[in-house]
Amino acid sequence: MTVFPTAYFPSIQYLRTFLRANEPRIEMHEHFQKQTIRSRCEILTANGILRLSIPTLHESGRKIPLKELKIDHSGTWKNDHWRAITSAYALAPYFEDYAKEIKTIIFSDDTYLWEKNERCLSLMEDVLNQPLCIQYTEAFHGISGDSSKNAYLEHDSWTLASYQQVFSYDKPFTSNLSMIDLLFNEGPFCRKWVLATED
Repeated sequence: MTVFPTAYFPSIQYLRTFLRANEPRIEMHEHFQKQTIRSRCEILTANGILRLSIPTLHESGRKIPLKELKIDHSGTWKNDHWRAITSAYALAPYFEDYAKEIKTIIFSDDTYLWEKNERCLSLMEDVLNQPLCIQYTEAFHGISGDSSKNAYLEHDSWTLASYQQVFSYDKPFTSNLSMIDLLFNEGPFCRKWVLATED
């Protein structure tokens, strides 16, 4: 069994590792860690990488199991996320193909963080036409492998081919961004990167 953190619009590395894992499970019983892939994703804007984070409800100083962590639906974060994504990807070749699905995920009134994140994986399951076997731990196991704050968010260890990004005409390729970047730029051809066998 390979145990993963839950992830908001997960990175390409996360998806690749999840699909290749032996009996993947998402950890439901760990204490929530802020500023990680659990509630944050990275997209590419004209000004570089932008991190989008989901605010959550929690009492200061109290450790909350991931399975109990609720999304804070107050504030403007949904509009902020969608505005940033639209600004970054409106000119991407597959924006119109996936905009509705991405917007629906953002604006859905999920109670728990893991519920919204499951929607992200389910979308990729449909796009890839590949079962992701989304299952959760029944007790605490701990994350397999790298459990650091930046797990699955590294940009320096990329070994796959680059792809055309919206701002590639005057900026170098930025690797291992959120699934959003790959979807809007490569559409159904994202299989080439997510299902690639290269290490």
